Parts: sequence; structure tokens; C-alpha cells
Amino acid sequence: MTDPQDVAVAYFDAWRSKRFDDVRALLADEGFTYSGPLAELDDADACRDALARLGGVMTDLVVERSFVSDDDVVTFFTVHTSVAPPNKVANWLHVENGKIQRIRAVYDAREMASI
Repeated sequence: MTDPQDVAVAYFDAWRSKRFDDVRALLADEGFTYSGPLAELDDADACRDALARLGGVMTDLVVERSFVSDDDVVTFFTVHTSVAPPNKVANWLHVENGKIQRIRAVYDAREMASI
């Protein structure tokens, strides 16, 4: 799978289904970065682990809209958890050679900081 939109769909499907090893398989082994309000990561395994921690309290992930431009996919979604009100997220994935190279996430972290 090399199409950025297909990679993004697989990423959100795996995350929603709490298949974190499948999430990890979609992340680049070299040069991966994540940037968001609660973390700056440069390791795909650390990103997988952070998503797994969130998965422990996540009750749903609802994708509302995605936009694709070349190797970039911006997705607007809502994360539902058992510990905080639903949180709206803007997520930018950059895909290279069928792997997610960069993730940039923007959301209100005030309610999520305790997770």
C-alpha cells in the first residue's frame, strides 16, 4: 500500500480497532516524528505506545473528513474517551513510500492531559 489516502484509512481503522501493532507497521522506521500538544516524539515505537495508552480509555474514534494533497492527508476526527468529553482533532499525516513519516496533531489538550 503506497497511496497516502489508503495509508491514512488503514491508520485510523487500526487505531479505532485498537490494533496498535498494525498502527506501528504503518509508521516509518527511520526519521519518524510526531508533534502535538502533549508530546514531541521522534520514535515510532513511542508513538505506538502513546496511542495504546490512549486506547485504554478510548471508546470511539469518529473520522469526520479527510483531505488529500500529494503525500499529505489532513483528517478531522473526534476522539471519545471514558475520562474526558469528546475531543476534536485536526491530524496531518505525511506519507513517504507507503509509510507515515510525520504526524502533526492539533487539539485542545486540557481535558486529555491526565491520560
